[in-house]
Amino acid sequence: MNRSLLKLAEHEFREIVDTYLSPLFDIRGDIKIIESESNNTEFVSYLKDEKGQGILRIYPCISDGVAKSPFYCEVGTYSSITIKRRLVPILREILKVTEYNCFNNMIRKQRNYGTKTCRHISYKQRTFQLAFELGMCAGLTATYEKATVLHSILSKMQEWSGRTYEGKNVPFGLVVDFSITASPEAVSYLHFLENDSSAVFTDGIFSGIRLDKDGKLLSFLTRNTPAPVNTKGQDMFVPFQFFDIAQHCEQDTVGIIVLTNGEILLIKNRAVCFAKRGNKWVSFDWERVYFNLRPYFLQGTYNDEESIRNKIKAIYCTLLDVSFSHTGGCLAIVMPNIETNKISQIIKERFDLSITGNLPEDISENSKEKIEVLKYLLVDNNSIRSFFDIEKPLRKEILSLDGATVVSLDGSFYCAGSIVSVSGGSSGGGRTAAAQRLAEIGVGIKVSEDGYIEAYGLPLEQTEDESEYRTLFKIK
Repeated sequence: MNRSLLKLAEHEFREIVDTYLSPLFDIRGDIKIIESESNNTEFVSYLKDEKGQGILRIYPCISDGVAKSPFYCEVGTYSSITIKRRLVPILREILKVTEYNCFNNMIRKQRNYGTKTCRHISYKQRTFQLAFELGMCAGLTATYEKATVLHSILSKMQEWSGRTYEGKNVPFGLVVDFSITASPEAVSYLHFLENDSSAVFTDGIFSGIRLDKDGKLLSFLTRNTPAPVNTKGQDMFVPFQFFDIAQHCEQDTVGIIVLTNGEILLIKNRAVCFAKRGNKWVSFDWERVYFNLRPYFLQGTYNDEESIRNKIKAIYCTLLDVSFSHTGGCLAIVMPNIETNKISQIIKERFDLSITGNLPEDISENSKEKIEVLKYLLVDNNSIRSFFDIEKPLRKEILSLDGATVVSLDGSFYCAGSIVSVSGGSSGGGRTAAAQRLAEIGVGIKVSEDGYIEAYGLPLEQTEDESEYRTLFKIK
């Protein structure tokens, strides 16, 4: 085997994993290239180490029993096995356009991104980005044909996200039902999107357009249009303002929403799966968040699975609401048995003390006024309602307060909009520093104003490193 080509292929594959795959899952430790031939039967395998922690192995090809993968990437992960559903279709598409091919027991250069010593990196990166998007669409649809149709519609939406109509940015709401074929005389909405008039028919919140598997027009959707499947009481993992569109995104149906700020949401099974922010696609994954937060809620007194799931669902949905409102926010969950002195060292202006009239003497008049308003909104029968029981819009507004919202595992409030004591010279911004500091008493989550989410947690086992917190997940 040509060693120089092998090293070039390894370098390219490592860049693919670093740039396009690693943002989709939660890394534990370093990514390593392992030079070892493998009879792997899948692009991504999920293993457990001797401590029961997850390991991902990512391969550049699939063995056919004779030819083998010459190397693979290996990395520890905090994500669950379900992450393979996101990684595999994207990796498969990117490998179709790589510069180096690793199949048939040899490494060969299968295409040139440039001439001689001049390599057009920007052209290669753009090709990989298109392959990523097609793989993303393949993961949301049942067949490759449907994936290409969805990608074509998505490309039109991306064009519109950068355009204006009569000087204003235009919102869209499309629902593509791949289980239905429109009548032969139906209008091609995919073609109609070339027309400026297409800008006025939907807003993505109160109205949308329903298309068939080929992008032809089926019907107009409003908030009063009944969903084809009764979704009442079922999970909805989307910002609450998009419920009307998301209820139609079930089974073989995918929703595309374009916002006036240029963001694009992809919705499947009533959950936002991907969102494009700027030039980057961000992966949203309920299973990923649930898998990482569940061990912390198991530390509580009421740790039945249904209760835990409902609490984490409330947290995740609130994070989505804050993320897409672009207000920013900071949330912390305090673990049991954390000393009161430790908590008081980190957070100020304890809201729960106001119920007993025991506010600190040095509290400012502005803070007193804020606490009085919160008491009016949250207190019922002389007790503060649980964070998990208050209305979704109110949870979002409270989390959007400047400062941190801190609650216990059962949802009892410690504070809302409170100052967090952070060490001087903290890097990464105020909310990041606050979330990392709050992780010393449990879990600290920050949502930046650009919508990105980061979560940090107190190490639960002695086998973990000695740092005061570990990264739980980053949705960015």
